[in-house]
Amino acid sequence: MLNTKDSKICLCLLVVAIAIYAGSALSVQRSRDRLDPTQVISALQVRPQVLEILSGEFRSLLADYLVLKASVYLGGRYSTPDTCKKAVSILFRQSATLDPRFFQTCYLVQGIEPWWKGIWVKKAITTLELFRKHRDWDWQPGFFIGFDYFYFLKDNLSASRVLMQTAEIPNAPPLLGLLGARLSQQGGQTKASIAFLETMLDTAGKESAKTEIKRRIEALKGVLKLERGITMYRARFGHPPDSLECLVESGILKDVPVNPCRRDGRYLYNRGKVGF
Repeated sequence: MLNTKDSKICLCLLVVAIAIYAGSALSVQRSRDRLDPTQVISALQVRPQVLEILSGEFRSLLADYLVLKASVYLGGRYSTPDTCKKAVSILFRQSATLDPRFFQTCYLVQGIEPWWKGIWVKKAITTLELFRKHRDWDWQPGFFIGFDYFYFLKDNLSASRVLMQTAEIPNAPPLLGLLGARLSQQGGQTKASIAFLETMLDTAGKESAKTEIKRRIEALKGVLKLERGITMYRARFGHPPDSLECLVESGILKDVPVNPCRRDGRYLYNRGKVGF
């Protein structure tokens, strides 16, 4: 247990440490605020392909330096000015071009750039595609891209395409394929989703994975049956049914299929769209 003297020493050291940290943080922030336009522009003048040629055997070292340079425009800000966002985006792209197998840069790109939203999402995806191409044994870049399409761009079809391709990588989580199939169905590609899951079923190793895939296939076949019924109903009456039960009442379907993915066995339905 500390005595009074030791406690005072510890308290003094803590105060000194806080003062040093505060002074350093203020100094760094002032340095960032003094970045003039020419410094920002200097990050953008050289195309990645030119850097790749000029760097030679020092390619990886230069890639690391560019990532460090990008950090100058980031930490300590509540918001990043657009000029700095542009610099960071291109520095990330330059670094990825030089060393597209270095995962830490990939991780930084995903953790920063798409969250600025707007035009930066597609720029982030463009950079992440470099990692996806060169880290063809790794499912994570593809997962990042699929997530960005789904979450930021609301593009289910592009998200499903990337996720289903990524699910074919050895040791990729089976969940990627299941998620890709669901997004494909939501994008109006139910038959493609079924075909993809049937292919997955042939290569699935664990019995638990096979069981889950079979359950999703059954659910999607029910969706396909309902979608065809809705198309017939719309052609006959000029509008989608108010509920799935209307398909039975009109004689188009004998019964509403059971959804194996929900406890109540019901499919989700809203204005002509079926979900599971």
